[in-house]
Amino acid sequence: MRLLIARLVLTGIGIAVWGYGNATGQPNLMYAGMAILAVALVMRFLPKHWFDDTPR
Repeated sequence: MRLLIARLVLTGIGIAVWGYGNATGQPNLMYAGMAILAVALVMRFLPKHWFDDTPR
C-alpha cells in the first residue's frame, strides 16, 4: 500500500512540474517532470517485499 501511495504522489508531482514547465516554456522543468514520471514508472517494477514492514 505504501508503494502505491508513493507512486501516486510521485506521478502527481511529476505531472505538476511538467505542466508548469510546459506552461511557462521552461524546458528544464519539463525534463525534471519527465524524470520524476520515469522514477514513478520504474517503481512499478520494484519487488513489493522491499517495502514490507514484516521481516523475512
